[in-house]
Amino acid sequence: MPLTPSTGRSTVEKLLVSCDELAGLIGAPSVRIVDTRWPVGDGPAGHTLYRRSRVPGAVYLGFDATQAPGPQPPGRAADPATLAAALAGLDVGTGTTVVAYDDNHQFTAARLVWLMRAHGFERSFRLDGGWPAWLRSGGFVETGPTSWRPRVTRPPLLSRTGSAIAGLDDLLAHQAAGLPIADCRRDSSWAEQPQLIPGATRLPMRMLVDSSGLHLPPSRIRSAAAAAGIGVDTPVVVYCGAAISAPAVWLALRSAGVTGVRVYDGSITEWIAGGRPLTPAAAGRPDPDP
Repeated sequence: MPLTPSTGRSTVEKLLVSCDELAGLIGAPSVRIVDTRWPVGDGPAGHTLYRRSRVPGAVYLGFDATQAPGPQPPGRAADPATLAAALAGLDVGTGTTVVAYDDNHQFTAARLVWLMRAHGFERSFRLDGGWPAWLRSGGFVETGPTSWRPRVTRPPLLSRTGSAIAGLDDLLAHQAAGLPIADCRRDSSWAEQPQLIPGATRLPMRMLVDSSGLHLPPSRIRSAAAAAGIGVDTPVVVYCGAAISAPAVWLALRSAGVTGVRVYDGSITEWIAGGRPLTPAAAGRPDPDP
C-alpha cells in the first residue's frame, strides 16, 4: 500500500497512518518503520522498550537525534545535515517512506515527522495513536533481539528549513502583530507552571484526540482551533516546554487543513532562559472548551 505526500491541490496534508495502513506496509523494501519511544523522565529507557517488543521490522531512533548538538537553548532542532546522517544510519534514503511511532504521550514521532518535513522530506508520517493503538488493533508484535543491521546508505537530501520552524525573532514579530499563539503543554506540565507566553491561549493535544488517543475528525480539530482564535489560514505559532508536544499539535492542525502553523522550537525553555516574562492564565486568552 503506497503512501504519497499530498498534492498542492489540497491544504489537507497526509501526515498520519492508521494501524491498518501500517500493517500493509510491513516488509515493504522502500518503507522504514521507526520506533521513537522516549519515556518522560527516562528517555534512554525507550531503547529498552524497543528491544523488548516493537512493530515488526522497526528500527529505533531516540529523541536526541532530532536535537542540535551543543548547549541548550537556543535552537533545539537538528540541522538538515545532522538529521540526514541519523536517518542514513537507519537505511533511510531519498526514496524511502518513513512511518514513525511513539507511546502517544511523549510525542517524539510527531517531532521527527515535523522536522523531516521542515527539512524537505515529505515521505514521512506518524502512526495515529502510536504504540498503544497498535497493540489495541491486534497488530503483530516482534519481540526479543532484532536481527536488523544497518547498511551503508547515502543520506537523504535534506537541505532547507521551511516555514514549519519558528525562531525567537519570529515569535516576537508574531506576538507584536497580535497573531495567535498556542500553548500545547500537557496538563501535567501546565499544572507545574500555569503561565503563558504573553498573548497565548491553551491548545493541548488532548483537545485534538478522542478518548482512545486517535485524532479527531478534521472538522472537530478545526472547531477546536477556531475556539482558540485560529482559522484555517491564520498564521499561528505553537509551543510547549521542549518542542515535543507542539509538533504533535502542528501535525494535527496541518492534517485538518489549518495551513499557517509553525512550531517555536525554543519553546518555554528558551523563552524563560532569556529572562522573558510569562503571563498568568487569567491574564491570557481563556482555554477553548474541550
